[in-house]
Amino acid sequence: MLLQASVRLSCGTDRKRNGLNSKTKSVLVLVIRGRRGVSDTCRDRNHLTHWLELVTTTCPPSRTCSYNMTAAACWVSCAAAVLLCLLLPATQASGDVVDVGFDLLFESNTVELSDVPITFDSALPTWLTGTLVRNGLGLFENGDRSFLHAFDGFAKLTSWRFLGNGSVFFSTRFLASSFYNDSMTSASIAPYLLFDSVSPSFTFLERMKAIYHGIDNMNANVVRLPRDDGGYDYLALSDFWKVYEIFPDRLGTGTAVTSPLKGSHGTLLNNLFLNLLSSAHPLPEPRTDKHLTFLSSISVLPWIPSRMQLVRVVSTSQREVVASWEVERVAYMHSFSVTQTHALLLAHPMYVNVPCMITRVTPFDCLDWRPDITPGTLYVVNLQSGEVTSLTMDTVVFTMHHINAFNLQTEGQIILDLSAYPDPKFVASLRLSILRDPSRRNNFPVHTSLLRFLVDLRAKTVRQVLTPPQQPSLDFVSRLDMPSINECFRARKYCFVYGVVVKMDNSTLSKVAIVKRDVCGLGRDRAWLVPNHYPVEPLFVPNPQGLEEDDGVVLVPMIDGPARRSYLAVLDAHNLVLVAKSYLPTVVPYSLHGHFFEEIV
Repeated sequence: MLLQASVRLSCGTDRKRNGLNSKTKSVLVLVIRGRRGVSDTCRDRNHLTHWLELVTTTCPPSRTCSYNMTAAACWVSCAAAVLLCLLLPATQASGDVVDVGFDLLFESNTVELSDVPITFDSALPTWLTGTLVRNGLGLFENGDRSFLHAFDGFAKLTSWRFLGNGSVFFSTRFLASSFYNDSMTSASIAPYLLFDSVSPSFTFLERMKAIYHGIDNMNANVVRLPRDDGGYDYLALSDFWKVYEIFPDRLGTGTAVTSPLKGSHGTLLNNLFLNLLSSAHPLPEPRTDKHLTFLSSISVLPWIPSRMQLVRVVSTSQREVVASWEVERVAYMHSFSVTQTHALLLAHPMYVNVPCMITRVTPFDCLDWRPDITPGTLYVVNLQSGEVTSLTMDTVVFTMHHINAFNLQTEGQIILDLSAYPDPKFVASLRLSILRDPSRRNNFPVHTSLLRFLVDLRAKTVRQVLTPPQQPSLDFVSRLDMPSINECFRARKYCFVYGVVVKMDNSTLSKVAIVKRDVCGLGRDRAWLVPNHYPVEPLFVPNPQGLEEDDGVVLVPMIDGPARRSYLAVLDAHNLVLVAKSYLPTVVPYSLHGHFFEEIV
């Protein structure tokens, strides 16, 4: 017979319940299920410290003390429950929450703030002046509807403005896109094209409206482009050709821009293509003041091939084709690489299913993983001549983020570094039903690998090669994603990449590390981790007077799970030691990418 008992204890309840003065409530929930083990807080008998911390963790307001007892009796009961946790078999039941506070990453926050002063607990480098602007997710439902996938969350911009004298100001505002404004007006999720569907689903008429409205939620990144007058334009963007102008000094939203493409197809032929997919990570073109990106032009007629185009971004409204080539299938690509002479676009075998897109109107359902057709194609484009070399990969990979690429001294040879997965299964795991389930989210695959490829344009080959060795004590540092490098070393030989390692212990999301990987193999790997603290993409900011590649700081937005608060961590980029941190006046949900703009103070 299954023994089941529940004990709910609260140590230090408020005066209204038992006459105590404590303003905090602490709770320990113990559910005993005989020999099958325990769930909730009694997960691991070896984690005594963890359980003692739980006894003094502040509870959500909805939790109350189940028993009216003196403070001494309450603490004795809590201690007894902890002891019982240690003595019982240590197994994990499905109800365990082992990643305390992780849920805040994907919990809506409608708060908007402008120029709120924040205080760091230690002095900041005086050279750190400028504004960190990040783009990401802020709202996952509106009115009667909810998004199904995290990638569809309403775009929310967040900024930290560093004056260089110790003063820092924090702001956060939603991107006021047409999609956002129409949704707020209708008190629902307005019918626009999304990555996945919504619940309740759009009606047939709404799906037709979504096709008409197109993509409008630019929630992935921000970029700076030069203007002819010497100033800059700033854009919010995602994996699509359309972008939004933004004003980072006040996080304002300008107009939507869908740039005409000089040197592309004529007007009639353009109508037969969906100029839809692009990169969320435009890159500076070496030795110029221009940028590069790509455009996937999807043919709507089966007898006309789709096309890939490498695009030179002269300004926000002026773009020109560097190279254009036909493709049998259009691959979904998030980023790419450049060297001093070439651009490298990896078309891994995740292809857009055009008939599906036309009928279902949800890209997520219409991306086919087909490694049986090809292991993938690497397109290498000469930036000067526009010549395109197509190379078949020797390894099947799926990548969201290129790290860097550079030319070797041997003519025609290039090194390409990627954060790569064996397949795209983790994308499906980013559905909100999984991310909000403590059991399911700790079971989905998250590990990536830093992979290095040698591209030989003369031999027309691309093959995976070994990366320089990592330190044995830090054998997890190569499992990084969300990579960041010193941008002064973009398209050049480099040594350091910073990133995030999820499930550092190969077990739970409670251990997410910020890492520094030395790809030159000189033993300078580093890692920084606080259990149940959740970082997003780290961003390297160089010391303008620095002489070394890693002379600077790494800025990391974090969530303190036990405290249920957000903060910004400033790490020394050389050794990943915490320099300072500042808690924020509101929680910042998951942000994807950002940039540091030193000219905005």
